[in-house]
Amino acid sequence: MRGIGDTVVERLKAAHAERPFESIADVVKRAKLDRGESLALAQAGAFSAWADDRRHAAWEAMRATGDVLPLAPSRVSMHEPMPLTNDRLVLIDYHAVGLSLNGHPMDAARERLKRHGAMDSRDIETAPSGQIVTVAGLVTIRQRPATANGTIFLLLEDEHGFINVIVPAKLVPANEEAVKHSTFILVRGKLEKNGIINVVGQKFKALHISDVMHRARSFR
Repeated sequence: MRGIGDTVVERLKAAHAERPFESIADVVKRAKLDRGESLALAQAGAFSAWADDRRHAAWEAMRATGDVLPLAPSRVSMHEPMPLTNDRLVLIDYHAVGLSLNGHPMDAARERLKRHGAMDSRDIETAPSGQIVTVAGLVTIRQRPATANGTIFLLLEDEHGFINVIVPAKLVPANEEAVKHSTFILVRGKLEKNGIINVVGQKFKALHISDVMHRARSFR
C-alpha cells in the first residue's frame, strides 16, 4: 500500500491486538497515525467499515489527526458526497495499492481503442502469427537483459490478461519516453507465435488514460 510501511503495519497490529478498532478516529489515535498515513489508508479503502465513501473517510481521519482538509464539512451528518464512479474508484485503487477488485484502468479506454482497431490480450490469442496488430496496456514490467544488446521487453496488463512486447534496440532511442517511462502504452507491431505470443513493436506511443500512479518493476 502506497505510503504505508512496515512500522505502520506493526503499530496497527499491536493496537488491534489490544482490542478491535471501533471507528476511524480509534484507528488513527491508537495506531498513532500521522496525516499522510491516515490519508493513505483512507484512499485504499481501509476504513470502509465505518465510511463507504473514501473522501468521507479521509475527512474523518483528518479530524482525528487534528488536521482538516480545506473543504471538509463542519458537520459530519450533513456531508453527502457525490458517489465515486467505478472508473474513478479503479484509478484510486491503482494509485493506492497497485490493483483493484473493481475493474481495470483499461476498461475506461477499451471502447475508444476498439474503434481504432486495437486488440486486447484475448484477441491476439486467436489472431494469426505474422499479423500486424495494435495493442495497449498498463506497463507492469520492463526488462533490459545485458545479453539482449539493448532490446527492451515489456509486459503489458489489460483487463483480460497480459501481452509481451519486444522493443528492438534500434527503436529504443526514438521512443525512449514511451517505452521507458509511460504508465500506459500503445504499440503497433508484428505478432509472433512460437510457443510464446509476442508483439515485436514497430511504433510506440504513450497512452493517456487518467492520473493512474503506478510504478512498473523496471530495470535500473
